[in-house]
Amino acid sequence: MNKLEKIELEAQKAREKIAAMQAILKQIDGKRTEQENLQIIQQVRALKLSRDELYGFLNAGEMPTSLAAAVTPPTEPETIYSRREKPRRHEPDTSTEDTNNNISNTESEGITNENE
Repeated sequence: MNKLEKIELEAQKAREKIAAMQAILKQIDGKRTEQENLQIIQQVRALKLSRDELYGFLNAGEMPTSLAAAVTPPTEPETIYSRREKPRRHEPDTSTEDTNNNISNTESEGITNENE
């Protein structure tokens, strides 16, 4: 067997591997699509709409009144703070970041003063 035949044989094996991997990829894509469809169905069922409401929503983009109340966000978002997290308006910010980050360049680069 000469070099050209070996190269052709190697190319044929590579093509077969590619075809096998493409078949596997096609199966995986099918499984992904099936899972996406199942998630969509679960989300639609969770809305608990009647057929007429679902039809109107899908065709005209009309939001059913029962769904609109559930989806509309409150006018003012609630923020829950613990005692330590709650910002205090009467005290200035006393974070120590600035004082810790103000190291001179010579100290941060490991350069020492020759006089020391």
